[in-house]
Amino acid sequence: MNRDAETESSGMRLPMLAIELSQRAGGAAVRHADGTTRVAEFEGGRRDRDDVLPGIESVLADAGIQAASLAAVAVDVGPGGFTGLRISIAAGQAIAEVASAVVIAVPAALVAAGSTPGMAARTGVVIVCAAAKGGTVWCSRLTRVTIDEPWRILGTPGIVDRLAGDAEPSAILADEHVDPALLEELRRSGVPIDPPVFHASVLADIAMQGGPDVQVLDDPAMLLPLYPREPEAVRMWRERPGR
Repeated sequence: MNRDAETESSGMRLPMLAIELSQRAGGAAVRHADGTTRVAEFEGGRRDRDDVLPGIESVLADAGIQAASLAAVAVDVGPGGFTGLRISIAAGQAIAEVASAVVIAVPAALVAAGSTPGMAARTGVVIVCAAAKGGTVWCSRLTRVTIDEPWRILGTPGIVDRLAGDAEPSAILADEHVDPALLEELRRSGVPIDPPVFHASVLADIAMQGGPDVQVLDDPAMLLPLYPREPEAVRMWRERPGR
């Protein structure tokens, strides 16, 4: 770990780079040792050009930070888009290796809950949907008692074909890919349903807070994406004739 780094009251070392690319549109944030944050937005997975590394270089330059001086690199590990996660995790691993920095793995559900405006006043149990396919969805249940507390993952996330349960959630985060039939019962009950939002600055906040759902790893190679399903491209390659 970088010896010149400073430590915040949370115990996390600064400066920190946070890379958010669980969706097509993402960005990076740098949390400086003085508490200020610089943010750059960009898209990942473009075929015509690479915006990710230039975006990271831009936000580091704006913050006046050399990549080699970073003490921590936080990455949203998903679930999310296969390409975006692959790119962001590879970038995070490479940068952390050069800087001898720790890597911090943050689940996408926590980033969504912290970034989506409608969630700011929510408490109780909320549901975050991801990786929707064929009438099923990856379901993460989060909870908190007061709005001043961080969200925590409740139970074990997993793929489900039904969202309604014993306890009605106070809100649901679901994008346009989620089968409307999965949401209908809760929608009729008046449960608010909002599209999730993801911000790199919020990712940095969650990484700073730490907690049981956030992994701090000394070995960058241990930073791995959360893929609830086999990526479609991998499945097609595996099932091609002659294999």
